[in-house]
Amino acid sequence: MKNNSVSFTSKIQFVDRQCFSMLKKKNYIGYRHNELNILKAPEFYSTEIRTCTGGGLVTPNVEAEGFHFWDDLTNKKKFNILVNSMFRFVKNPERGILLGSKELNNVQSKYSVEQFQNFKKVFMEKVKNITLFEQHRNANSQTHYHYNLDTDTWTLCSSFMVPGSGKVKYITKLNDLRECFVNISIADGDRLFIGKKKIKFSDAPDIFKTQK
Repeated sequence: MKNNSVSFTSKIQFVDRQCFSMLKKKNYIGYRHNELNILKAPEFYSTEIRTCTGGGLVTPNVEAEGFHFWDDLTNKKKFNILVNSMFRFVKNPERGILLGSKELNNVQSKYSVEQFQNFKKVFMEKVKNITLFEQHRNANSQTHYHYNLDTDTWTLCSSFMVPGSGKVKYITKLNDLRECFVNISIADGDRLFIGKKKIKFSDAPDIFKTQK
């Protein structure tokens, strides 16, 4: 984690709802306070990340954990406890992914962007390689994720409502990805796929950024 070489890469693949539903999944991570919000396991998944913050920390071929945090006052007050818990489970993560949040003008979601930014700051300080899918653009956007340590693969399913059409759209091409998130930053070494298509640096140089 402390040197300049990239030893491992994570595969990040966006799929549609049907493909995500067909995945064999285990070890669910929920956002409610009576559910597991952080889980260390070789495989895990979470769903319906909207205004919440979700993601995971990984030391490839060794250990991984996922999380899903509700953007409420309770978690705002517990922020330091949550951070300490995450880095106690996976002590020296080499890679990570952070996703979620929305800018909504309502009382229920007033901590959403603030929570994401707070986690982002900590992750940028503690983990060398962080991929970000930051702030859903659409009020109806949501993201589901699944992680498998054996293959070091994140499978993501993000959807959003097409303005004026009432239709739900999934990320099936690069423009959809840009339409779904305000900020996208792919960590040095991570490989991004949309469906079966690999997105290369030449396709989107602005989103492939080395985290410093």
